[in-house]
Amino acid sequence: MKSMPLAILFGLAAGLALPVHASDSSDSMRVGDLQYGNALDPRGWTPLIDPGPEGMSWLHPGMFRTPSGALYPYPYSPTEKPLGTGGDWTYWGLLELGYIHVSGDPNAEFFRQYTDWKNGGALGLLALGFDNRKTGSYLEFRGSRISDHDQYYRLRAGRYGSYKVEAFYRDMPHTLSTSAYPIWNGVGGTNLTLPTSLTPGYSTIAAVEQASRDAPRRTLGLTRTRSGISIEGELYRNWIGYASVTNEERNGDRPYGGTMIFNFAFPSTGSPYGGNGGILETVRPIDFTTTDINLGLRNVGKIWHFNAVYTGSFFRDHKDYFNYQNPFYISTVFGVPPAGLLTNGQTSLEPDNDYHNLRLELSRELKWNGELSLTGAYGTMRQDDDLKPNLNCTGNLGFSFGPFQQIVPCADWNTPASLSKTSANARIDTKLFDAKVSFHPTHAFGWHADLRYYKEDNKTRYVAYNPLTGQYGYISENGSQGSMVPGEVGIFDTGYYSTSNVQYRNVPFGYQDMIFELGADWNIGNANTINAVYTFDRNKPDHRERKRLDEQRLKLSWISHSLGALTVRASFEYADRTGDHYNYDPYEDFYTLSLPGYVPANGIAPMALTVDAMRKYDMSDRKENKARIILLYPLGETSTISTTFYGTRDHYDAHVGRQNTRTTGFITEWDWQPAAATNVSVYAGAEGTRLKMANVADNEAIVNAPGSEDPSLGGPLYPLANYWRDLTRERDYNAGITFAHNFGPVKFDLAWNYTQSLSKLNYDYASTGALTHPDAAALTPNNAFPNNHYRTSTVDAGLNFPLSRNMGMRLFGRYQSGSFLDWHYRGFNDSLVYDHRIYTDEGPQAHYHVTVVGLMLNVKL
Repeated sequence: MKSMPLAILFGLAAGLALPVHASDSSDSMRVGDLQYGNALDPRGWTPLIDPGPEGMSWLHPGMFRTPSGALYPYPYSPTEKPLGTGGDWTYWGLLELGYIHVSGDPNAEFFRQYTDWKNGGALGLLALGFDNRKTGSYLEFRGSRISDHDQYYRLRAGRYGSYKVEAFYRDMPHTLSTSAYPIWNGVGGTNLTLPTSLTPGYSTIAAVEQASRDAPRRTLGLTRTRSGISIEGELYRNWIGYASVTNEERNGDRPYGGTMIFNFAFPSTGSPYGGNGGILETVRPIDFTTTDINLGLRNVGKIWHFNAVYTGSFFRDHKDYFNYQNPFYISTVFGVPPAGLLTNGQTSLEPDNDYHNLRLELSRELKWNGELSLTGAYGTMRQDDDLKPNLNCTGNLGFSFGPFQQIVPCADWNTPASLSKTSANARIDTKLFDAKVSFHPTHAFGWHADLRYYKEDNKTRYVAYNPLTGQYGYISENGSQGSMVPGEVGIFDTGYYSTSNVQYRNVPFGYQDMIFELGADWNIGNANTINAVYTFDRNKPDHRERKRLDEQRLKLSWISHSLGALTVRASFEYADRTGDHYNYDPYEDFYTLSLPGYVPANGIAPMALTVDAMRKYDMSDRKENKARIILLYPLGETSTISTTFYGTRDHYDAHVGRQNTRTTGFITEWDWQPAAATNVSVYAGAEGTRLKMANVADNEAIVNAPGSEDPSLGGPLYPLANYWRDLTRERDYNAGITFAHNFGPVKFDLAWNYTQSLSKLNYDYASTGALTHPDAAALTPNNAFPNNHYRTSTVDAGLNFPLSRNMGMRLFGRYQSGSFLDWHYRGFNDSLVYDHRIYTDEGPQAHYHVTVVGLMLNVKL
């Protein structure tokens, strides 16, 4: 078992104090975690929250309801005991220890995705609390442990109205694959090497297939370890200060890419070395640390309110690069040998970065039950990691064939001296100002107005320039693209590469946003409330397809208690987004065609990089409709039925790009609490989504030939014959039943949860010219890919019975079954190697059944 951090142990030793256990008010975001639980008990308090027979009130024998009609839960039985005699302190406590056994398919990915189930002992719950009702002092500790990678502990202490302290530690697992077969040695580190049976850059397909078959099965995933401490207290009169530090470490590994240029366009022609290019699914390490700091000062006076908050977040990646060996032989499209074997690839991983934000809030109460609030904030995001050279090879890359003399000496590109600067010096600053005024001059009417300004200023500037060679750009695809295809090394100069049009500097994306909101609400009698809010949003993005976007939004809401016992909450929104002229390609200034010395190849302008009819979904005109209705009806004194219907529809003015989306769904729930000893609930829901988009394939026959500079839809490069559309549909279903009843001293609980997801992808096209592989059209005769589905069904049951006054036993069990089908993984059970493509993850288990049984001994302390 991992040791708890010193902060928790110090807090226990200090004897600080904490509130009654039944009111788990994890309502502070100072530390950052609001809910503490695990698969044994998601709520984290269940063994302690036993409804008492006293009922809701001595004055009211039945149930109470919220203003909207929902049932309040029964109050929990108090379990506090006097601490000593004659004192003001009380205490409570519970220890739950036991054994868990897992059988069936315990390695199924979806079963253990967020829980590290293990056979063996487990700490169900250790909870201990002290409370002084006279002074308001309190102390509480709570912890649970399934395994070393799945546990939590928390300490809270303080005195009501004076101060509070909190500290916590928790491990949370995330399994990404339980059926991974990476061929490399060194998984989990930064250097992946091939087994001795393979030759880097020159292995046969048969040898790679055998290495994949011989690779041991691995589980890939990570563990998030979070710990933190916070303190909040009164400093002077109405001045309150607070501070917190939270640290999160993520350690593990996950499937990752490793590209040596695409393979689909260069299939095998019968050579034992296969086709060309290389797509590698590697495994990268995860070794992150994120430290968050929050400092605050607030004052709540009779008229003026003030709040100042500093937020800092500091990310550190302890492994800043990732290298891997390539097994495949990559040659030129002419068939001549390359200047050197491509044996290695590299990736620069996430950079260390810092975030700072200072936020000031000031508000003042006004006449007519009004308030004026002003908010200003400044933030900055920065990273200055050392930059990695373009290549990590030795010798030469590229090739020499007739007029094509594109030899790339690795020594000119594998050293920091080949970079225009050695560190990133990246920076983005943000500014925020918000002013809001609200009035409620009468009980029946109120209104508010809000003006918000936000600016994101990207100050990052980088030019990809090699001072050793005097060339712009960077070597693409680890040098593989330039070793295969003429003119596609990725660099520009005024000599051999003068016709190369590549990106050579970063695009400093940013934006400025101004939002105005005006709203009002009316109480019509005592049973109806109407609310209307109008919003105007003007967005001015930097270096995007549009320089201005305007969105107008109107939201209408209605709350009614006028239909008998039924409560209705309904809302409808309509939004319309437009903008100025759409520039389909605003990025020419960041490409080498804008540099002196650029020469169009054969006198032809550069090939159009996209079709002029393309509209990106965040820049296109859009009309949006949203509707939601919530119905809640009490059935007698002890039961409630509620239903929510909702829907969203977006229409985009795009002939090419995203065209429309739609989401509709409902959820219905029935609750019944006839007594404190009985609780029953049933729920069911469904949601459907649709996404329609369209695109056009380029005409590969005229790439870099006359007509390839024409971006028009229907032109020679983007002919209408290559136009295609697809429709993605997904339907999700969920249902569940819970039942709990006390048969005297014996307590029984039962729950069933069901989830199903079904997705379909249909498409149509003008001709087979729209397809990457026209000969594959026969494989999908109905213009549809096979359906994907995911399903789980889980049954939980528990039986609690007393052994003595302070000791009890809990027997519990879980049975989960599931199925998974995704056509992307088809065939992976037979082989993970297909020509110059190697996959690592075989995919989730298609069908699984798992049983968990456990026995817990409960001891009241």
